[in-house]
Amino acid sequence: MSEIESLRVRFNKEVDENPSLYHPIDVERVQKEEWQVKRYLQEFNNNEEQAFELMKKALQWKKEFGIHDRTDQYFPLEFYDSTEFLGRDKQGRYVQLEIFRNQIHFKELTLLYRQYVVHNLERIDRMAGEQGFILLMDTNGAGVSNINLDLTKFKLNVIELYPGSLQQFFVIDLPWLLNPIMKIIVGFMAAKIREKLVYIKRQQLLDYMDEENLPVSLNGKKDKSHMPDNLERLEKCFERFALNEKFVDQYYSTRKIKRSN
Repeated sequence: MSEIESLRVRFNKEVDENPSLYHPIDVERVQKEEWQVKRYLQEFNNNEEQAFELMKKALQWKKEFGIHDRTDQYFPLEFYDSTEFLGRDKQGRYVQLEIFRNQIHFKELTLLYRQYVVHNLERIDRMAGEQGFILLMDTNGAGVSNINLDLTKFKLNVIELYPGSLQQFFVIDLPWLLNPIMKIIVGFMAAKIREKLVYIKRQQLLDYMDEENLPVSLNGKKDKSHMPDNLERLEKCFERFALNEKFVDQYYSTRKIKRSN
């Protein structure tokens, strides 16, 4: 029996004993997709015991956090101006851009921010598969108010539950003002993530990506961002998140976005 099959059999037995702890989608992926088993073994140099423990932890967490319960359309349209899918880099790996200057944080949205981070991570992980993906952090124009350390720490912890996914982590045009905060963020990182961290200027991005896949803001030629279809503005869907009109007014005022009604 191969190492992959051995771990798969062991996990199937675990599911038989504790079916309520796992989502059927994740169980099916383990049964049918080699990468969804191999990634845990690869993380621990084929140590089955460690791989099994991380697999259980990751997939139980995915069920508990409701990974498969939300679609793109669940999240407000305004959230999507802080992230963008950019296609592939020159090595064929999928790329996700995070635009820090557009990230303004409200305590009322803490859970929703976390759900959005995880939703995007799950989506690009599924697209990328074994090849993995790249994260670009555009920090140009960002200030201290755009950085949420709790959310960043959460994101880094979640990435560890997707072994083999993140291939490189580029921080673009880091302002000197954010150097102390970046040092704190680096301190949050597991060693394997820290090894993937690269600081670059936007001009250097062309070494990694074609300009057709880079937005104009990063010296590329892509002048239109890609967003999912049928998104609702927060002012139309705020009740879904137990928010009120007063908060919605505050949100649009703080972000300097004009309400449509």
